[in-house]
Amino acid sequence: MSNSVISVISRFLEEYTSSTPNKLKVVDAYLLYILLTGALQFLYCLLVGTFPFNSFLSGFISLI
Repeated sequence: MSNSVISVISRFLEEYTSSTPNKLKVVDAYLLYILLTGALQFLYCLLVGTFPFNSFLSGFISLI
């Protein structure tokens, strides 16, 4: 089963790199950046706490 998952991911990456236009790749990279930034902010909020909750909320909502 693990072999088939790896082959599916490999095939997806090959198709994505060969047939996706560069402008769409830029948009995808930006959306990935937004996703990772939101995940890091949420993780920070879980680990450190929510004392300045308004700051966390404004930073998290600004990613939308």
